[in-house]
Amino acid sequence: MISFRPRLLSYNPDKTLNPKMVFLRDAGFSTTDLTLVLSKNPTILTSSLDNQLVPAYGFLKGVLGTDEAVISTTKRAPWLLHNDLDKRIGPRIGELRDHGVPDSSISAMIKQQPRRFIRANPDRFTEALTKVKEMDLKPSSHLFYSAVNTILSMHESRWEEKVELYRSFGWSEDDILLAFKKRPQFMELSKDKIRGTMDFFLKEMGWGVSVVANHPSVLVRSLEKTIIPRCSVIRVLMSHGLLSKGVSLTTICNIKEEKFLEKYVIKYQMKVPQVLEAYQGKTMIRG
Repeated sequence: MISFRPRLLSYNPDKTLNPKMVFLRDAGFSTTDLTLVLSKNPTILTSSLDNQLVPAYGFLKGVLGTDEAVISTTKRAPWLLHNDLDKRIGPRIGELRDHGVPDSSISAMIKQQPRRFIRANPDRFTEALTKVKEMDLKPSSHLFYSAVNTILSMHESRWEEKVELYRSFGWSEDDILLAFKKRPQFMELSKDKIRGTMDFFLKEMGWGVSVVANHPSVLVRSLEKTIIPRCSVIRVLMSHGLLSKGVSLTTICNIKEEKFLEKYVIKYQMKVPQVLEAYQGKTMIRG
């Protein structure tokens, strides 16, 4: 901390530093929490207790609801405690409320992406809200703030690059809109991730674009750790006549790990040992 804020050495510990530590401890920060937060951002200790820390903490608690939520959020983003939150966040909260976004969603938005929320250009923030509303996403839905966060995560040029990339695989505007309304984060994927996953789905699995667009959550799954092993297992079982060809691979890619293991690996590994090899990535059965 001293290397970042050497003037802390000139502060009176009893009059200047200790009251701030006491305030944060009384709010619920543990010693471990304080070590993490202050090592990340020692500026907190140079801020005024009465004019900065107390108002900032009070603002966050008013929005996030509990001391626990404030502590969890500031551990990830300690810089929140030395910002004028009423000025930086207040207008955006008001704008979200004007659009019908409930306080629970606003709270979740700040918890998940505080930096994105506070640092986005005001015009860009308004533009993102308008764009999402035009997509007919309900402000009361958690997908609404996820969509806003996704749009705020990239410049317009990057958005267009992603749109063009999906189009190169045969996606229509309607396909992209449908997928975005179901899983906004699919637009945040890297271009390499998009190419690799779409190539696999189209060429190896023979899925049509509409299948992926209707189930965009499969795109955000890890290709190497989840998609390929699971699809390999299903191909092994199909080749032995143990599963019908009508099995929904999108469902298989999205179910919980424990359930997949129980239903498709453990159940058949004695009869077909290759399922374990496929699951472990030792073999890939192609169609």
